[in-house]
Amino acid sequence: MGAGLLIQSFRRVLQVDPGFKAQNLLTMQVSVNNPDGQQVANFFDQLQQGVRSLPGVKSVAVSNGLPFGTANHPGFFIEGGQIPDNKGSGIRYTVSPDYFQTMGIELIRGRLFTAQDSRDSPQVIVIDEMLVRKHFPSEDALGKRLKQSKDSPGLEIVGVVRHVEPYGLDGHEQVSQFYTNFNQTSLRTLPNSVRRINLLTRTDGDPLSLASAVRGQIAALNKDQAVFNVSTMEEIVWQSVAPRRFSMLLLTVFAFVAMALASLGIYGMMSYAVAQHTREIGVRMALGAKRGNVLRLVIGQGMKLAVAGVALGLVASVVLTRTIRSLLFSVSSTDLATFAATALLLTFVALLACWIPARRATKVDPIEALRCE
Repeated sequence: MGAGLLIQSFRRVLQVDPGFKAQNLLTMQVSVNNPDGQQVANFFDQLQQGVRSLPGVKSVAVSNGLPFGTANHPGFFIEGGQIPDNKGSGIRYTVSPDYFQTMGIELIRGRLFTAQDSRDSPQVIVIDEMLVRKHFPSEDALGKRLKQSKDSPGLEIVGVVRHVEPYGLDGHEQVSQFYTNFNQTSLRTLPNSVRRINLLTRTDGDPLSLASAVRGQIAALNKDQAVFNVSTMEEIVWQSVAPRRFSMLLLTVFAFVAMALASLGIYGMMSYAVAQHTREIGVRMALGAKRGNVLRLVIGQGMKLAVAGVALGLVASVVLTRTIRSLLFSVSSTDLATFAATALLLTFVALLACWIPARRATKVDPIEALRCE
């Protein structure tokens, strides 16, 4: 029963929409240690242009973080609001203008970052729908301003995007998110704030097939540049459910072993019973019992015990499955559908284990059975 609940949970986790499109998305990290902020900015501008020119590349972006990874949780203030009543916290991503297109994050209201949003233009910010629900439940968030500290300049909210699952598909931690523009990052703070930059490449086909070409573009700009954590976004999503998948597989293996042992036990018991009652079966058949009657007799005896065992197991499962409640996702520890399916499966296995010896019993020759006695 526990295996059934975990399988159901894992299936529902995989059905969760993370808020972005993980397919055909190549990710890699580039380590930046250059103290010259202008050189860093130029490096990433040239890198994005070079990767964008590769055949099979649809869009390219950079960011200081990714979903399902480590995240920065700074506080922020709503400009003009009552402090600290309007203080909040959320995950901050510093992203290039093409980040939302590359990640496949849907725009809900307003606009995204554009090439016109430069270091000399007014500072802008994009927030997610969860931040709107928490801090602007009854008013329009567009045009409002957020401050990342009491003394920092306000950033105008120009767009609202869909919420992205930050840590995993199970959505246990619902955290607001906001996005600052990579192109508006201060050159003085750039080297310290983005030591590791994620390069994102959306492709037409298999993203890993372009990994070497993207590495070549990086090497062309700086042959000593460190590149690591080359992966696809699908692999990152799949790895995020690895602990849940391991628990499910482990319990499922034990469940199948237990079911196999139970079926072998029932089979062995019924085979022994048929051997012990060979004379009785022979007498019944000699007196006119049909093979169907013998089949029902043997199966009925075995299924009485099997059904009783399933019933006792259901009662025990109501209590014991509560111990794995923390491992379940969107499934009750007493999920009726899982309980019914598991009970039917075990009943069918028991029926099969009884049927084989019962079928052998129908082939008993009454004359041979009586002669042996």
